[in-house]
Order: sequence, then structure tokens, then C-alpha cells
Amino acid sequence: MCTAQSFADGTNSDEFEKWKKKHNQEAANFIDQYDKDFASFLKTRWVQTDVIDGQERDNKPKPQQTPTKKPEPVVDEDPVTVVLPESEPEKIEPITVQPIKSEPIKAKRPFDYANDGESADVLVLGQTLIMPQISLPKLNVGQSSGKKLSSASISELWLVMAGSKFDIPIAALKQASQDLQLDDWGNALLTHKYLTSLKKLNQNERQLFTWFYMVKQGFDARVAFDKNEVYLMLNTAQTLYEQKFFTFDKQKYYFVDFAKTRPINIGSVYTYEQQHSSAKNKVGIDLTIAPVQGPSDKVRMLKTKVNNQAVSVKAPYNSSYIEFLDFYPQIAMEYYFQAELPDQTKITLLNQLKQKMTGLSELQATNFLLHFVQTALQYKTDQDQFHYENYLFAGETLHYPYADCEDRSVLFAYLVKHLLGNKVVGLQYDGHIATAVALKSKSDGDSFLVDGVRYTIADPTFINANVGETMTMYEGVTPKFVVF
Repeated sequence: MCTAQSFADGTNSDEFEKWKKKHNQEAANFIDQYDKDFASFLKTRWVQTDVIDGQERDNKPKPQQTPTKKPEPVVDEDPVTVVLPESEPEKIEPITVQPIKSEPIKAKRPFDYANDGESADVLVLGQTLIMPQISLPKLNVGQSSGKKLSSASISELWLVMAGSKFDIPIAALKQASQDLQLDDWGNALLTHKYLTSLKKLNQNERQLFTWFYMVKQGFDARVAFDKNEVYLMLNTAQTLYEQKFFTFDKQKYYFVDFAKTRPINIGSVYTYEQQHSSAKNKVGIDLTIAPVQGPSDKVRMLKTKVNNQAVSVKAPYNSSYIEFLDFYPQIAMEYYFQAELPDQTKITLLNQLKQKMTGLSELQATNFLLHFVQTALQYKTDQDQFHYENYLFAGETLHYPYADCEDRSVLFAYLVKHLLGNKVVGLQYDGHIATAVALKSKSDGDSFLVDGVRYTIADPTFINANVGETMTMYEGVTPKFVVF
């Protein structure tokens, strides 16, 4: 018969195992004091607040059709030689089109954050992340659960979530966001996708878990409720257009649902006064660095004629990237101009255009790019294509079949910036957006002085117009300048 082993302090092994089991249980149930304090605030300190309609960006109707003029040759009396960037590879990289696979895609390093433990696959941007498997607690806050929402019930739910094992998943989310080069909004999308891939959640659970995991990552997120529905709100670094919000402690909190691409509609709600000590950072949107993504599975063909010469360009891209961008909100115009294209799209597109511009002067090259964008893209307003105002990033413009004035302007500015190296500003008129380019060449066309620099107008929506020609209805009108 085996007897329990005794330790030097007199404790036998059976007692030690009992102590260890109890200690582990206590550790598993440990809730940080900050969470306990926050839950106490949640019990009582809620106020009713009115919801404000989102700011409109531009309510002037856009032209249903693009104005067109007869092409006219440009006389370049004093040509300036354009110096194409040497940093881009000379050869056009081959386009590799592969279907997105369900199994993990091995990149330079595997996106494996599970550390050899139990894992869950999360498909994002056309690649699989191997994330830690976590067991989300049951919250029982569905509309059919019969549990009425109140400050007390949400306080209890916070303690339930705080008592779960969230540290490892939070660390994995932060590392994955860094590896994928995601901005804060992209991190929020990843967080939501991760949580909903682990368990089928109802609307209220989805919002509550996203709130909890955003706060635990340091973001200023909060929830509100109305009758039996929970709403997630984020304090963002940028103004979100057409997105409802309320102002609390001089901060704007926008209503967000990452399961929907369109803003939600809501009246007054109840929210709490005291914020969690971890929730300090605004959620920023910054796509100046394109997120890391899987291989291209789509190719856009852009065909047109410029100066009676056929131009055919291929632009490969990953369709999951377009789906990802579809969940970004509408923001100010400068952020679309600043956004970067993914390398697989950028290198192939720029190299093809670069070959066709060899030997052109600056003015000729600028007009080439202008006429290319004017005629290679079909025009349709956002209302006709999407049924709402929807500004597109350059990558999205290469995906959707139609592009209106701001989409064309963003793509044209991107091409000029990366192929010619010239500065570009956006021109924001009522119901229309165009661009202007800082030329070294002499130009007699329409121009504006911005911060001491002369910019000559280039309108990608005025079909066949050359650099320096203003759309007829905006002649003599001074626009707002979008500097980026």
C-alpha cells in the first residue's frame, strides 16, 4: 500500500495536490481589482443620452454623366524631362493568381500564435491565422433569453468576461495586428472576426465581447443599451461620416457593428459615466501602410486608348482585401489620398504604366496618366452603384466596375505621386472632387497657389480634358484644398 510522501515542511503530497488544485482554481477565478471597481460603477452610474445624426460630407448631387470634350493635342514648348523612379523593378513582375485556400498559408513566418496549444483558425485578408483557442463564457443576453438588460446585468456580464482566460488571446491579437500591419480599425475588425470564429454569438454577445476585448487592448470603447439591445461605440481619432454618435465628456463615441457594412439607426440610449482605466486610446484609421495579405486571386484589366495608342494594364489584387476595406467607415478625403496599395498590386501596376511612359516629358506623362484614368474607368455615381455615398480607396477602385469623381481623383493622385514624384492636392467643390498637380513645366492652364506652391488643375472626370482645363460648371470657382 502506497503512503503519501511527506515534504520538509510536514505537508504530504495529497495535501499539496489539494492546495495546488485550490490555488489554480483561485487563479482561474481571479478578477483584477480594476475590473471589480469598474463593475461597481456599471451597476449604478448610467445616464440616458440622445443620439446625434452623423455629419454629411457633401449633399450636393454629382453629375449623372461625365462631361466630355474633343481631345486636343498639347504643345509642350519647354519640355521638362520626367525622371521615373529607379527604386521600382525594371521588369513587370509576373501575375500569380491563386485561389484562397482554407488551410494556413505559410508566409515568411507562419502566422501561428497558438504556441503549440489548442488553436482556432481565423481567415483574414486571404490567409489563415492560427490563434489560441479560448472558451467564451455564455452570457445569456439574447433577445429570446428573457434576461432583461440593465446596468446591473451588464455589470454582472463584465465580471463574467473578466473572469475568463483572456490574457493569452489579447496578446495574440496584439501580435497578429503588428505582424499584419493593421491600423487600429483593422485590429478591431480582426478582434471581432476572431471572437465570432470561436463561437456562434447572438447580436448582444457579439457587441459585449468586442467591447470587452477592445477595452482590454487599451481602446476607448463603450457600450450602451436601449430596451433589449446592446450597442458598441468607439471613440475614433477621425470623424466618421454618416455614422451616428453621442458626445460624452467632450468625446465623440460612434455606434459600430462590425458585422454590418452600413451604419446602424438608433435613438436615445443608456450608457455609463465612468470609463475603465484601460480604455485610453482612440481608434485610429491609417492605411498609409497596406496590411499584409494573401496572394492575388483576382485581376482587373484596364483597357483604353491614349493618344490613339492602345493601353492595356493588368492589376492583380486579393479579393479578401476588398472585403476587409468594405467594413471601414467613411472618413475625410485626405485619408483616401494617403492610403497605400498592397505591393502585389502596386509593383505590377506601376511597372506596366512606367514602361508606357518612357521618353515622355513631365507634361506629356501627366497627361498620359490623366487620360488613362479618365477613359479606362467607367463612370457611375455612388448612389447608382452602391445606393449611398461611398468613397473608395485606390485598391477598391481597381475592383469595382464603376468609379466616380473622388475615386478617380484618388487613383490619379496615387499614380502621379509614385510614378512622377510630383505633389498633388485634392480640389473639393460642391458635388465634385478633382486634383491639381505641382508641375515643373510651364503651363498656361488653370492653377491655384497652395502654401506657396503653384498647382495646375487635372480633372480625372472631365473626359479628354488636358492638364490645366477646368470642368465648365466649375470655371472661376475656388475649391477647398485637400492637402495630404
